[in-house]
Amino acid sequence: MRNLRPCLLGVLAVGLRQPDSRQVIPFKHALDCVRALVDFNMMAQYRSHTPETIAYMEEYLYRFHRMKDIFLEFRVSKRTRAKVDKQRKELRHQRAQSNMRVAPSKRRRRLEEDRDEENELRMDMIHTESHFNFVKMHLLSHFSDHIRQFGNIPMYSTEFGELAHKEQIKDGWRPSNKNDVERQILHSYGRQHAIRMRLSNLNSLRCRGANLGDDVLGYLDKTTSTVSTPAPRGRILKGRRDDVSDVLDFCKVLGISLDRICLELIRYSRHNLPTERRLPEEPAILQLLPVELLTQLEIPVLAFQETDVYDIHRARCTGTHRFRNQESRNDWVWVQAGSEEMYGALRGRLPAKLVALFKIRDCSQDTVRRLAGVQMLSPVNSGRPSDIHSLVTVQLREDAREFTLVDIGTILSLAHLIPEGDRHWLVNSRIDLRTFNKIY
Repeated sequence: MRNLRPCLLGVLAVGLRQPDSRQVIPFKHALDCVRALVDFNMMAQYRSHTPETIAYMEEYLYRFHRMKDIFLEFRVSKRTRAKVDKQRKELRHQRAQSNMRVAPSKRRRRLEEDRDEENELRMDMIHTESHFNFVKMHLLSHFSDHIRQFGNIPMYSTEFGELAHKEQIKDGWRPSNKNDVERQILHSYGRQHAIRMRLSNLNSLRCRGANLGDDVLGYLDKTTSTVSTPAPRGRILKGRRDDVSDVLDFCKVLGISLDRICLELIRYSRHNLPTERRLPEEPAILQLLPVELLTQLEIPVLAFQETDVYDIHRARCTGTHRFRNQESRNDWVWVQAGSEEMYGALRGRLPAKLVALFKIRDCSQDTVRRLAGVQMLSPVNSGRPSDIHSLVTVQLREDAREFTLVDIGTILSLAHLIPEGDRHWLVNSRIDLRTFNKIY
């Protein structure tokens, strides 16, 4: 369920996007219910809270409880199902006797009326007998009070106990001879714990200025060295391909005309580089510039609500080549395309599909440009989220350029899009906490 949650709202929004006249209201209530529960789950994962974020959590939970009855028919127990079947059989038996005296011309209309009445009685029985009164559903109402009194919810995750189980049990079981294994595990873990306590005590004595031997100090330096926080890395290109050496080869591999590549290189140079650092604009020179084609871009992304912890997003771009014996892989990424005021909820960012990752060298200035060829999408409805599912829709316009060059420094992170139809996608803003906090 934890892996399903990031995609649940978007997939449901696509699946329920074309309701008929009778389905409009139920589908809207179902999306409202799922949206509220997913948003509550996202807010509950925050590691620091304010009165506003707690108020958001309470509002999302209230909306979920107000709409959750739309899923009551899927909470039917065996006992309730038996009552519904018994009721339906009795009703049909009564109607069969009364319909014998009805003229054939009226019988079809009577059957339709009976079917509607049967469905209404069935739903009344389900709503009367079914409920969401179970422990896990009730616990959600205590989250906000728990945060006010004890702090964030992830701090009490049971995953830490599962990791301790691996260290305390499994790591001791593997090197044992599997005879009287419980005693060996306890003995091994006890010795490791005693050694760690001894090292901690010696390190404390050293900090207080105690006279320790050189051999002890040397051992402490090896085992208790200070772990420094790694500096955030820049973007790194990896996976060089051997079938490209210059712009001409680059065009052949991508299947894009030389004129198109040259126009994009000139456009990028004019818009992004100072006059004295621009690329040459003569096609005869451009087509011979050395090029390295690569397949992976590592992007350090600051973790949500952290100041020195970075997640590494690995964007792949294999072109037409297969990725790990499967289909080719060309990832969606976020590109900084404007200021924060542009594109509505997207806040100056646009999703784009990677077409190529490459380095191009200007031999006349001995400079290397690290660029990405992307296919940009544009927001629908000026980037405003839908009133139904709160997701932004993007599209590939008919007049969109099939290949746009951007500096890899403008690629912010991986993006997650869900296909909605022909040349349209939903931006999945619930894929992670950082995207959830940025797009709303």
